[in-house]
Amino acid sequence: MGENKLCLGCMDRKGAASICPHCGYEEGSSYLPSYIEPGTTLNNRYMVGKLLSSNGEGATYIGYDTVITCKVVIREYMPENLCSRVKGKPIISVNYNHLAQYKALMAEFTELNKSLAKMRTLSHIVPALDLFSENNTTYAIYEFVESISLIDYLKENAGELSWEQVSKLFPPLFTTLGIIHNTGIIHRGISPNTIYYTPKGELKLMEFCVSGVRTANTELVSEIFQGYAAPEQYSLSSRQGTWTDVYGICAVLYRILTGCMPTDALSRMDNDNLCPPHEINTNVPKNISMVIMDGLKLIGRERVQTITELVTRLFEQVDSHAKGYTATIIIPKSKLDAVMKEEKRNKNAYMAPTVDYDDVYEDEIDGTEVTQQSSLERIKAAVIIGVLLLAILMVIATILLNVFNGEGTEKIKSDVDSFSSLDNVVTVTSATEDITTEETEITTTIKTDSLMPNLIGKSFEIQKSAHAGWITLDPIYEYNNDYESGLIYDQEIKEGENFASGSTVKVWVSKGSENVSIPSFSNLKIDDYLQKLAALGIRYEQKPEENYNYQNGYVTRTSKEPGSTINVKNGDILVVYYAENPEITTVITNESAKNTESDGQGDSVIVVD
Repeated sequence: MGENKLCLGCMDRKGAASICPHCGYEEGSSYLPSYIEPGTTLNNRYMVGKLLSSNGEGATYIGYDTVITCKVVIREYMPENLCSRVKGKPIISVNYNHLAQYKALMAEFTELNKSLAKMRTLSHIVPALDLFSENNTTYAIYEFVESISLIDYLKENAGELSWEQVSKLFPPLFTTLGIIHNTGIIHRGISPNTIYYTPKGELKLMEFCVSGVRTANTELVSEIFQGYAAPEQYSLSSRQGTWTDVYGICAVLYRILTGCMPTDALSRMDNDNLCPPHEINTNVPKNISMVIMDGLKLIGRERVQTITELVTRLFEQVDSHAKGYTATIIIPKSKLDAVMKEEKRNKNAYMAPTVDYDDVYEDEIDGTEVTQQSSLERIKAAVIIGVLLLAILMVIATILLNVFNGEGTEKIKSDVDSFSSLDNVVTVTSATEDITTEETEITTTIKTDSLMPNLIGKSFEIQKSAHAGWITLDPIYEYNNDYESGLIYDQEIKEGENFASGSTVKVWVSKGSENVSIPSFSNLKIDDYLQKLAALGIRYEQKPEENYNYQNGYVTRTSKEPGSTINVKNGDILVVYYAENPEITTVITNESAKNTESDGQGDSVIVVD
């Protein structure tokens, strides 16, 4: 079974290796005791891996479905302000004073995921696949989607995108958000950190939470995304609605088009100096800039109210950016088809503005009206098509004539070979058969069609996702003193060299420096200090000792002084000593007990006759 062993860091097969060759996760790595121990099985089906993230609502883990045999994401309801983990067990212990709040919020968590599960046909969210109760709480299981956050995608694209790119990328997400709003669900956390980009070039909105997490001053630890949260999310008395998500999505558009995060709402309420996008980036059309600013108004009732209204204004505006004339911009049919594709499958979907595709642009240049497609242009198009058809027929006729004139299959073969040269993937050519030989020589030529990008100094995980389907990265993990852990420091095919799309390319990924500074243990319990060592990759051995200068469980000393270095590559072990002092017991007789007063210090006293 060793060859099929799963890595609890990424849930890929790692075999018998102690360090995963895919993600670098080391078997037996320490974990925070507030969360589930990796390797735990839930509902007799889902294996829990390492912690991915957490917020005031709960914790998210990578997981594995042992029935379907695939990766999943596990979300555990665990509001840390209202409950705690039983030590050494996955069971949740609820604070009795917060029991009513705990149950109410768990019901909201369950209903939210039930509602999302009913929208599985929407391809731009990740709905719950399973819901169950265990360990005094509720778990939601989601599909695992290979993706990177939008903020990481922007880092790979010079920090910003053009409006042309945005207008192609975002419409399906707008549609999905509109459908979700029609079911009464408000996200409240739309930001580049909760929108993800997939290798298919699609956006997915993730990380839906109960409302209390995305509102300040509730009983939960709030998760408010500065710069993207609407003003009403900072006050319990303010109404929230679809306009709250409009603020978030407009803030995301602002960030994408300008490369700058918008000023957070609290600061704007004191001094609103937010510049329109077109003043920061002149390539942003002024009408688009104006719509975004209307979606970022501080007063909710003055803001763009719905996604429907936002889409209408973004794609049916007057283009004031063009020079010399004005023209009405109409949404292209191909774009609108993509936007409305999912709407037609959902009876509650909002309908985007109706567009008459037979309409034409009417441009005014020096007072003269010009139609987009005149009769003369139609005639020209017909002539061009006719000429092309005639040329194709002549080529076919020439080939057939050569066949009947005796040039035979060899001539056809050369013609086919000339066309196949346009194929940049793989071409296989065969030498002419010689009837006097027994073997046919076959030469395979793999034609390169791509230039290798520079991967050095970049995150392996981000590059792996960003280039999926184009380049398969094969990581080799080694210690490197010049690069932080997880960064690529060398690549098999150098930058600018030719390669074939789909190739597997070896990359060397840093595991961090081999010489690590030993951290201080001052006033730390043994468990807390061992977690620090594990995070640094330092191997350790713990030993108890009597030392009444320290409380039981606290670190007393280490085999090497803090501040000195230890070589983790060689597997050097740091011995950590901690106080384990026996309890002082006083034995006295009944007679002497009569003359002894307790000092009140809490030492154990045994009285014998």
